[in-house]
Amino acid sequence: MEYANRGNMSDRPIGEFGPAEKRAVYDAISLRRDIRNFRPEQIPEDVLHRLLEAAHSAGSVGYMQPWDFIVIRSPERKAELYELFRRANDRAASRFEEARGETYRALKLQGILDAPLSICVTCDTLRGGEHILGRDTIPETDRYSTCLAVQNLWLAARAEGIGVGWMSIVDNGELALSLSLPEGVVPIAFLCIGYPVEFPARPTLATTGWRDRVPLETLVHAERWGGGQGHEATQVGVSSGLRGAQNGQPASHVASTSELERGVRDLAAAVVAADPDGSRSSRVRARLDDLAKPKGSLGSLEALAVRLACAQGRDFPAAARKQVLIFAGDHGVTDEGVSAYRPDVTARLCYNMMAGGAVINALLRTTGATLDVVDVGVNHAFDASATLTHAKVAFGTKNIAHEPAMTRDEALRAILAGAGAVSGCTDADIIAVGEVGIGNTTASAALLALLTNTPVADLVGLGTGIGSHARERKIEVCELAVRRTATASRDEIDMLAGAGGFEIAAMTGAILSAAGRRIPVVLDGFIAGVAGLLAQRIAPSSVDYMVASHRSAEPGHGVVLDRLGLNALLALDMRLGEASGAALALPLAAAACDLLRDVRTFREAGIDPPIDERGST
Repeated sequence: MEYANRGNMSDRPIGEFGPAEKRAVYDAISLRRDIRNFRPEQIPEDVLHRLLEAAHSAGSVGYMQPWDFIVIRSPERKAELYELFRRANDRAASRFEEARGETYRALKLQGILDAPLSICVTCDTLRGGEHILGRDTIPETDRYSTCLAVQNLWLAARAEGIGVGWMSIVDNGELALSLSLPEGVVPIAFLCIGYPVEFPARPTLATTGWRDRVPLETLVHAERWGGGQGHEATQVGVSSGLRGAQNGQPASHVASTSELERGVRDLAAAVVAADPDGSRSSRVRARLDDLAKPKGSLGSLEALAVRLACAQGRDFPAAARKQVLIFAGDHGVTDEGVSAYRPDVTARLCYNMMAGGAVINALLRTTGATLDVVDVGVNHAFDASATLTHAKVAFGTKNIAHEPAMTRDEALRAILAGAGAVSGCTDADIIAVGEVGIGNTTASAALLALLTNTPVADLVGLGTGIGSHARERKIEVCELAVRRTATASRDEIDMLAGAGGFEIAAMTGAILSAAGRRIPVVLDGFIAGVAGLLAQRIAPSSVDYMVASHRSAEPGHGVVLDRLGLNALLALDMRLGEASGAALALPLAAAACDLLRDVRTFREAGIDPPIDERGST
């Protein structure tokens, strides 16, 4: 390869862009979004011309340039085309089971009417003749080339601050007829184009819970299909920030500090307010009030239905597909005698869960929920065949009585490990998070004291059943950790690294990742609640997606719930952890969804409304 001599600059390949230009290209690619909500402003003609020029500059096999661009502005034409798409959308939605069908119907077609213009990009399958280069052996190359023109237009639009929505829910034959396409010309893409209301942080289909992006490393093959890893991909953001956790060993640390920091920032940026204008909650509450029952008679169950609807972004939420994630990690602070159990119990509990003999297994048997145990920091090397998720960052934390629990990088990796666990269960309607880790109530109390500036003595409880002497030592240890960490902390991540735990960090990442995907998260007890509070500090709107399952016997849990503004569904004096409280709350979430979907209104049931609503006295 030839290189240009750049003088004092490092040698670069000829034609390589400078750092700013290169970054702009990659930004246009990574920030491209499928837009559905548009502002009414018109696109200037010179800008539209640049977009079409970009599309027309696309590469094409055999230089056939098979594309044409039909620009549609007329409100009457847009209304006609909207009806084509709407009918196709209704037909397609009927093919899915009920909850999936509701999600499908929620995919917005309104952009066809709202965008100032639409462009149908077509492919002339006859242009250049049958024996044009490339088409002779692979006839579909004309369509492939036209897709390059679509992508060029889309990326140029993003650089101009213009949104593009690809509307694909249509019968192509009906669309071709409506657009008077000649023989041999087929529609490839119907694009709505205009200035967007916003560029969402994550793709719409991901935030609605339809489907998430498949990890790159699962799609790259060496030499032939299935031929091993052909690309050493660095996973950040919604993946774990780790690679290759094997045989219970920590994964290779492939991500740099800046990549880890950016990964967590990306998680936070993806979280948006669940119901920013209150319109959905008002609409769902109105339906609940109309149901054939006295208003508000189902109490907290009605509030839960509203919360789930807002979190999932649909008036009829679902909780049929339930996922429980239990994150496991050990704590060096157990050396201080703050727990009633030996530290090796954490690994034994994990094995018991894998064998189906733990409390959580019993509680989940009638819920239809799927359980995944995730090792992020257990001081034990699980065999690769163990039926848990290997995401180990380290073999337990350090002893917070004497030093920070972990490094900042380790805390970031653990957050991303939790997010990675969620990226593997994006078909879930609802996720419950819990933990297992001897010594983690001590770490949680210390971290909560740092986050809320609450005296440690007000937060420390009996944990797994310690006596009064051990509780005093627990308070002393927490105070040591709080004093040391408070002086060295710049932000919440430093607080987590100074006094927290790997499983607390992982639950934080799982909560952020689920919230970014609009998946409600059921928090277990005290430790999961502290993770929820940490998630709220990192991304304030993440609390919109949290559900408090129960109020535990730990005194600090009340502080957590008060700070989060959450009301627990249950109060059973539980202090087990292991997602036990969250498991008991999952059937309530399903019941709240059934309430909205299955109960008829007074009018639908043919029942007279209450007397006061009929105007009688």
